[in-house]
Amino acid sequence: MKMNLCIRVRINTIIFVCGCFCLTYTEASETEKRLHQKIFTDYNIKVRPSRNWEERVTVRVGMTLSQLVSLDEKKGEMTTNVFMNLAWTDYRLSWDPEEFDSINVLRIPPHKVWRPDIYLINNNDGQFDVALYVNVLVYSDGTVNWLPPAIYRSSCSIEVAYFPFDWQNCSMVFRSYTYDASEVDLQYFLDDDGNEIHEIVIDENAFTENGEWAICHKPSRKNIKEDLYEDITFYLIIERKPLFYIINIIMPCILTSVLAIFVFYLPPGAGEKMTLSISVLIALTVFMLLLANKVPETSLGIPIIVNYVMFTMILVTFSVILSVVVLNLHHRTASTHIMPHWVRKMFIHFLPKYIGMTRPIPEEPLIEEESADDTPIRSYNGRQPGGEYFFRKINPDLVQPWRGRNESPVQLQRLPDNDSFCLILPPNLKSAIAAVTYVAEQLKKQDTDDSLTGDWQYIALVVDRLFLWLFVIITTLGTLAMFLDASFNYTPNNPFP
Repeated sequence: MKMNLCIRVRINTIIFVCGCFCLTYTEASETEKRLHQKIFTDYNIKVRPSRNWEERVTVRVGMTLSQLVSLDEKKGEMTTNVFMNLAWTDYRLSWDPEEFDSINVLRIPPHKVWRPDIYLINNNDGQFDVALYVNVLVYSDGTVNWLPPAIYRSSCSIEVAYFPFDWQNCSMVFRSYTYDASEVDLQYFLDDDGNEIHEIVIDENAFTENGEWAICHKPSRKNIKEDLYEDITFYLIIERKPLFYIINIIMPCILTSVLAIFVFYLPPGAGEKMTLSISVLIALTVFMLLLANKVPETSLGIPIIVNYVMFTMILVTFSVILSVVVLNLHHRTASTHIMPHWVRKMFIHFLPKYIGMTRPIPEEPLIEEESADDTPIRSYNGRQPGGEYFFRKINPDLVQPWRGRNESPVQLQRLPDNDSFCLILPPNLKSAIAAVTYVAEQLKKQDTDDSLTGDWQYIALVVDRLFLWLFVIITTLGTLAMFLDASFNYTPNNPFP
């Protein structure tokens, strides 16, 4: 019995407490219902909340940035995830909290109250409205706050001259579509201390950082045009993080240009100079196709990375042409080309010492004129010496055995006015000597041709080395000039200079 009595007491206590709560909430709901009926009696959402026609309604506009989603350079479109901060005063929605159980704030659906038609003017996709129509907060003094979330796609003019070391200034312009400056006064949003906020607010707890862009400045400004229209413009000055492009595009381009330089270090006899040059040219063409899908299609400026790829492509094109020239020099022979004197002087005797080359076999000094000792030999008894006579400084004692022998086929005769002798040879011996002389002349001619071919090959090596140093200097200076110029394109310290 005692157990049942205790259970009944507890049940009655719970019923009593729940009844008290229900009465309280019912009374609160009735109070809020009376408040709604009071403030919405004769309320017209189409009427501007001003006490007279000449009074302007002050609307404060602010923005809280949650995420910079992306910046599409080809479309010129910036996508942002934001919360709009709108505040105004509607005197028709005010009440005395003491008359309504100290209720200070109401949450009302937005379609029940007057709202300023403030939209993003530079919209890029035709979606001018917010993403979600959340309730408005109405306070007892008539202040109305509305903080709807929105995903905006705004147009942004892209400066491509220093891509990918660039920074962009994108703006979002908010203005009333139907009210002019004489009816609605746009002002900056206020913080908790009542100070105007002249920039975009970033929620540190909800903000998601973008992987490609860093936000440098985020100011806002009120603009008045022709004393009739005014707007609040929010600026996002963002700087690109170039690491992705340095690793995936710039470094391969630099390495490709190095390959183009080493085309001239490859010996002409290897037979792969043209293959390497054309392969490098094809690789640069692939990079150009990759950049074409990323860079905006505009004629207002050429990105610096495109300039660099074009610069490298021009160098590689010249390397192909110059490789043809080098191969042409390498395969020249004495039977096809005559080496001019200035070519020998310039590329064999003058240039090699200045470009770090030394020929293994020293070249004989240049002979400007024929030696004075090579005087022509006079004829003797109407016969020219050469195939028939051998002139020597002969010691007569060496030919004593032939003297007095009329049957000897070799005759020794002294030349007049000098100490030289001549041997008159028989026909069979002269034929043998002529054959030996021909073989000797052919061997000498072959040696001369081989020497001239070696000279052409050496000239090809000298020209190759000359082009190597020229390409090293031009590539280094061109790369430094382009990318050092990009280093001066820094984000300004003052967003409004």
